[in-house]
This record gives sequence, structure tokens and C-alpha cells, in this order.
Amino acid sequence: MPKTFPAFPERDDIDVWAALHPAREVGGDFYDFFFLDQSRLAFAIADVSGKGVPAAVFMAATRSYLRSFLRESGSPGTALSLVNNELAVDNDNCMFVTIFCAVLDTATGLCTFANAGHNLPFLLRAGTGTASEVDSLRGVIVGLEPDMEFPEVEVQLSCGDGLFLFTDGVTEAMDQWGELFGAVRLVKVLEADTGAESRTVTERVLGAVTNFAGNTEQSDDITMLAIRYRRA
Repeated sequence: MPKTFPAFPERDDIDVWAALHPAREVGGDFYDFFFLDQSRLAFAIADVSGKGVPAAVFMAATRSYLRSFLRESGSPGTALSLVNNELAVDNDNCMFVTIFCAVLDTATGLCTFANAGHNLPFLLRAGTGTASEVDSLRGVIVGLEPDMEFPEVEVQLSCGDGLFLFTDGVTEAMDQWGELFGAVRLVKVLEADTGAESRTVTERVLGAVTNFAGNTEQSDDITMLAIRYRRA
């Protein structure tokens, strides 16, 4: 996965930051981002069922397929359908993965995405100071049944708007009494400054989750990907 940050320091139209904190040495979450051409940024976040080496192997295959099919088609929905068909073949262990996949045109701010059973990202509107889930169905998970369709949805970003993608290790982090961190607390952190840089967003969320959990052992991978659109 990309590990050099800030990502794309030569560009002033996009701000990308990500963080992954596995619950074990080997995890099943992943994030990814790369440019399809000069203006189109592809990005994704995913959570594989299970933990340990089997999940990591399944994750590596998923990421490889997803990159290939995104470069080939430029379509999040098409890419997810093709990934699903590949993973569903001979999947004797019945493993699966949830994926949120998108392509952002940095020339226009138009973001096209498709969802495969993943947590819906939050849309951070700099102009209104609000953080709300993107308007989309969660969709079906990837890897169990072939020939599934993944409808695409579009959202228009304005300069300063952002997207916050995450895995359920964020919202399902527990404190010592078994209470979940939850979406309400996450929204409060995100709305504290919806125009903050992507690094700041991820660090604030991680800090809030860590403080909430206290000494409770981390039970799931915590993965976050923040995108900030800067073009006027």
C-alpha cells in the first residue's frame, strides 16, 4: 500500500492521507490510491473477513485485481464486478471482502463511486461544516457469488470538500465497558473542522478512538483514508 506521505506533494489540487493500524501483525484491511491519468484519482478502502495470514493473502489478491481492473476500465462499478468474479472462483474458504471504490476527476470535482458492502464514507462539506454519509446503498459484499452488479453513484465536490473513508475498526472500537465508539462520536470529531487537512483529520479520529478505548485491547484493524479536494 502507498506509505509515502504527503501523497502527491507536487499537486495543489488534491490532499490525500491514510493510516492503517492492524489489530495483529498481519491484517486484512487495505487502502489504495493512484492516478489513472493526469486528472483522475482512483482510491479505495477494504476490509477482508477474518484475520491473520489467510486474510492478508486474500487482501493482496483483492488489491491486485482492483488496481488492474480500475486501470483497465476506469469504472468503480465495473472494476468491483470483475474483482468479484475473480475472487468467487474456487473460494472454498468462503472468504469475502467489503470495498468502497471511487474515481475523482480533479479537473471537475466529480466523484464517481461504487460500494460493495462497506461502511459508507463521510462527505465533509467545508462550506457548511457538516459531515454526512454519502448518499448510496451499501451494496453486496465481494467474493461469494459471481455475476453481481455494483451500481455507480456520483457526488459533486466543491473546493475544500473532503471524503473520509474508514473500516469498522473505527466505529466498533470498544471501551472497557463494551460500549462502541460509534458513528455519532465519529461525526463530532469530523465536524470539529470539516476543512482540516487530511492528515489532521486522520490523526484526530485516531486520537479520539484511542482515548475512548483506553487500555482495552484493539480487536479489529483501524484503517482510514482522507481525501481533500482543493481545486477552485
